[in-house]
Amino acid sequence: MNLKPLNFLSAIIVCMVLSSGCKQQKILPEQNTTAHDKTAANSNNPNINTTIGTNIQVFNELKSGTAEGTRLNITPWSDFDATGFYLAPNATLQVTVDQLTGTAKPKILIGTYSRYEVKNNPQEFALTTGTNNITADQYGGLIWVRFGTSGTPSSSARITFVSGHQRVPVYIKNQTTPADWANQLSTYTSSPDVILMGDRVYQVYSRTRAVNTQSQDNNYVLSKADQTMEVEDAFSGMDGSAPQHQLNVNQRMLMTENDGSGWMFATWYRTAYVTAAAPAAFTASIGSVDGWGPWHELGHMHQQAAWKWSTLGEVTVNIYSLAVERAMGVSPSRLKRDNVWPAVATYLANTSPSKDFNSDAIMTNGTWVRLAMFQQLWMAFGDNFYKDLHKITRVELPNVSTNAEKMRYFMLKSCSVSGRNLSNFFRKWGFLVNESVYTEIAGLGLPQPLVEPSTLSEDNTGIESGATYKLISAVNNTSLVDVSGSGTANGTLVALWSNNNPSTLNQQWKVTSVGSGYYKLQPLHALTKVMDVTGGVSTNGTQIQLYNDAGTDGQKWQIKDVGAGYYSLVPACAPLSQLDVNGGFTAGGTKIQIWTASSGNSQKFKFVKQ
Repeated sequence: MNLKPLNFLSAIIVCMVLSSGCKQQKILPEQNTTAHDKTAANSNNPNINTTIGTNIQVFNELKSGTAEGTRLNITPWSDFDATGFYLAPNATLQVTVDQLTGTAKPKILIGTYSRYEVKNNPQEFALTTGTNNITADQYGGLIWVRFGTSGTPSSSARITFVSGHQRVPVYIKNQTTPADWANQLSTYTSSPDVILMGDRVYQVYSRTRAVNTQSQDNNYVLSKADQTMEVEDAFSGMDGSAPQHQLNVNQRMLMTENDGSGWMFATWYRTAYVTAAAPAAFTASIGSVDGWGPWHELGHMHQQAAWKWSTLGEVTVNIYSLAVERAMGVSPSRLKRDNVWPAVATYLANTSPSKDFNSDAIMTNGTWVRLAMFQQLWMAFGDNFYKDLHKITRVELPNVSTNAEKMRYFMLKSCSVSGRNLSNFFRKWGFLVNESVYTEIAGLGLPQPLVEPSTLSEDNTGIESGATYKLISAVNNTSLVDVSGSGTANGTLVALWSNNNPSTLNQQWKVTSVGSGYYKLQPLHALTKVMDVTGGVSTNGTQIQLYNDAGTDGQKWQIKDVGAGYYSLVPACAPLSQLDVNGGFTAGGTKIQIWTASSGNSQKFKFVKQ
């Protein structure tokens, strides 16, 4: 059977990740449990790691990208899988299809979304049982399979590639060796493009780029791209705690090089990076401060529409970028590096009743100052604020379309998930909504925040009594203060350890004011115990342990802001000493002790609210 391509449309947002953030441009619209398996992504082809590039491949029907986008209130993700093959311009591909279960048939895509300016969208062909002949347009391209439904997936099919197809170099994370990769690049020369496959991403770029970067550690690059997706998923509350919070079934996101102008962009089914910007996405830069661009573009694929009103397209996207930045150990944050906080202070100090959050009339550097408002909510209430906000949005899927409706929804749900009346905060930020919204907030009967979020910045985060924090050490900005082995007995050692994922209670501390400027720190897994200086002495090297809460000086701590988002902890029993990571070492199990106060990284900690 000779097949003709399907016509389809898909909306596109083009994002230029410059110093001012992305810019939007409309192109013709076209139309688990708490931890998912990180070793094998969900896929139409369940055996893709072993069958990609082979002539016989089996594909299972999954929920379509648009169906999952509706469920999650986000942009549709990539809902197709690589075959490892290429079809030359004007060439004919022959495949046979055998129905294994159900009645639905997969589709073949020829070309990669946004890889080339002359062919922004692939050809799409609906397959039938038996022999199918597919003719490429004058551009050809990589061959993909799409097999999605808006209903209940129930079908599977076997596709046999008979003729016309050519192999593509394919790198599979932690499977392809450097020697094999070099051999593929020198052997499969017909395709101008290559595919690199992580657990959560497809990276597509030119064969020339692949040859020129053969010496790089592709496993590292793919692992950092995967980590970006995983961090943004977790920040979005996709934890499998309910059906609405399951991870998107379409788990590999397309990241493609684009040969056009501009910089980077994200839209339905893909993120794309022009040739000049591609190193940020396709080299080790993605795991460093230079990875902001791809973090941002993948963030666009996580933005929920219900609380993204017209001025926030390039604002709320960066709450995900900031989450990845923290996970990658990049410090200080971009808001601090770009000196945004003084502009925030100036804006908040303006008491004009006409001050409008959505207007740049009195707001300089508006995109980034608006982002600071969302960052203040994170500083006040932690990751769980955004996890819960995403969750309640998925559960309710509100029918909101106007700016006023979306602002109202965001304001009410922010109060609900934080458990605080945030009216003063929103008024300070110039949320000029109908007064009835503030009346609704008052009707929730919630208490005021213990710390007014609008007073927070990265130089003054404040410590909220009764809140829960992780204590991240400045020795490497990733390891933290941990109760060894989750022990609960008196004398259990407190040590440095890597940040557990998923998070564990023995690495989270409830911080409670005990008066006179002191706090006690209780591990969440053993709330009758507190962080204790052994024996309450002041000797350098004294071990920190858990002990019954007795209110002694060895259990009381001053928490001092030492700048750049860091704090020192001074025990009441030893006012000239501070909490210290022995020797500034980073190995798991390194002793946590007290030592004479200094300004070194071994005595600096970030309090990351949970």
